[in-house]
Order: sequence, then structure tokens, then C-alpha cells
Amino acid sequence: MSIFDVRRQPRAHRIIQRALSSGRLPHAYLFHGPDGVGKELMADRLARILLCESPIRPAEPPEELGEFTGPLCDACGRCQDCVLTRAGTHPDLHLIHRKLHRYHPDPTVRSRKGLELTVDVIRHFVIEAVGTKPARGRAKVFIIREADRITSQAQNALLKTLEEPPAATFLVLLAAGLDKLLPTTKSRCQPVPFGPLPTEFVAAKLSELLTGISPEDARSYAAMAQGSLGMAQRYCEDGLESYNERVIETLGRLGVVSVTRIAKQWLDDAKALGAEYRNRDKGISDTEAQRRGLKAIFSLVAAWFSDLLHISTGGGEAIVNTNHARRLAAARIDPRQAALAIRAAVDAERHLERNASTQLTVEALVTRLARIAPATPG
Repeated sequence: MSIFDVRRQPRAHRIIQRALSSGRLPHAYLFHGPDGVGKELMADRLARILLCESPIRPAEPPEELGEFTGPLCDACGRCQDCVLTRAGTHPDLHLIHRKLHRYHPDPTVRSRKGLELTVDVIRHFVIEAVGTKPARGRAKVFIIREADRITSQAQNALLKTLEEPPAATFLVLLAAGLDKLLPTTKSRCQPVPFGPLPTEFVAAKLSELLTGISPEDARSYAAMAQGSLGMAQRYCEDGLESYNERVIETLGRLGVVSVTRIAKQWLDDAKALGAEYRNRDKGISDTEAQRRGLKAIFSLVAAWFSDLLHISTGGGEAIVNTNHARRLAAARIDPRQAALAIRAAVDAERHLERNASTQLTVEALVTRLARIAPATPG
């Protein structure tokens, strides 16, 4: 288990390896970028190095680092600390996530839904835990998932810990985006950007991980996920291609089939998708699950019109819907229409984020699309 298990993230590797080789590792990192591209795996492997009794220096620089020529560092993989971290039982490795509220000593906190990382969770599981000595004497590492879901109050409470943690204490915040993090939080962390993975790499990994998936489906899910291996796996598990098929069919009947009928289909599909999300995250409500399902539907709408835009402007090699090449070729749409349709889908997603009515949001989107691109073939 090596830090170089993280693939196709050369910039992140170089930032971390330079810090390890210099011996001046920041006490707080902020790994940011799309979900499913290796942020948490990198955090886990960095923790193994920090907790390892005898870190090693690999002789040959992996191709992941590009032209990096400095000394390299990795965990030995054999010592007792490496065995414990691999088993997930190391007492000095703390994984912080929303569902920890279930283990908070206050029953009021335990009764909440756990939609955010609240100040109670951060204080108990991070701030108070930081103040104790490492159980094995080497270091303490805190990996905070979904750091962009830390409430503003919790971020403010965490500032002193981020700025002046005890010696040999390291915090790694994982975030899909930076817009919900306070400037004061970001300024106290060393940012490490993670980019989307190449589509062909994601497709190849899907074929390795999922038995029975065809090369065509692997390529299609990889393209849908836009560089996220984790998202591509979830899309495959959720059977998103079947939902995509229905979305494309309804887009081909805009202006012909009633707005109410199309909206009902999308809402029903979003509810079915939401059931899958709830299976993975029991802490979310049925309403929130359906909203997440609708966001997936809206992303499929945007992807379809994005493909049409690419084709109409000569960029057909960048299309997502590789399984629907014939339909795309048969469709006729002006680039301006396609751009307006994409904007409509993005606006609809923003309305959902502001807790607008799901019914009204979907009907408004279908109405806009019918005016922009009526009866698009598909």
C-alpha cells in the first residue's frame, strides 16, 4: 500500500513529496477537487507515512510525478503502525465525517440528521482530541471528509487548531469545492489541488473493478463522470445509463409531450435514484435524496445539450454520450440554443440548492427547454 497508489495526480504528489523531503510539512492541508479522484486515498497514504516507524525512500520515481527529481518518501508497509493503519485501527488516525454525530455523548446531537459537520462534532472529535497526546507517541492525524460541509460556526471554532496545533499533529481537510469554506479557514491550510482523471484511465479502471461491464459502457460511464472514478462507479451501480436513455427520449419530445408528463417522469426517476442515495447515506431525508436525484437528472440534460454544442462547433471528440452517437448525429440544434439549454439546466440545479419546490423547478425547466429547443430528435 503505497502513496503512489494515487494515480494521475502529479501536482498533488509533487507538493507533498517536496514537503516530506524538506521536513517542513504543514500541519494543515486542504485537498480540494472533484469527488472520486484520489483525495481521500492520498490523505490515507500520507497518514501512513506520518505514522510509520521507518519511512522508506523508493529508488525509482514513479511516472505519476512527471519530471520530479527530488528524494521520495513512502511508508514501509511492514511496521506495527503500518499494520494498524491498514486495518483501520490505528489509535492516532482519526477519520472525521458527518455520521460521527451518532457517537456524540450528547443525546441532542445524536438525534440530529447529520447533514453537516456541526460545531458539536468538530469540538468533540477534533478540537478536544487534538489536545491529547498520541497513543503511540509518533504523531496524530485527522482526516476530515466533506470539509465543505463544516458549518461556519464549526469553522470558526476550528481556526485556532488549524493555526497552532500541538506538535506532531496534522489535519487534512477534504473538499469538493472551496466556495463554502471561510477565507480564514482556507488561509490556515496548505492547498493541494486535485484534477479530474483522464476519461480513458477511468474507463480502464472501471473495466478492472467491475466484472461484466462492456468497454462501451465503461467508456460511457467514465465520460458521464467527467474525470471521477468514484462517480463512475456509483453511476454504474445506480444504472444511470437507463435514466439517461429516458432523459434523452423525453428531450426528443419537447413541445410534443406535455410539460406535466415529462416533469412527472423526471420526478419519478429522481425519486428512484434518491432511494439508491439513501441506501448509501441513511442520514439524508427522502426529500433531500430526491433533490440529489434531480440534480443527477439535470446533469444528464446538461450533458446531452453539451454534446450537441460540441458537435455543432466541431468538437465531437469531447462528447459524453458515446453510446448515443447516432441520436446525436440526427439531432439538429443551433449552438446558441444548446448553450441556452445548458444554462437552463444549471439554473434549475441552483434553484434546488436554494430549496425551491421540486415540482415547480422541474416544470419550469421543461417549459424553458421546450421553448429553446422544441422537438429535438433523440
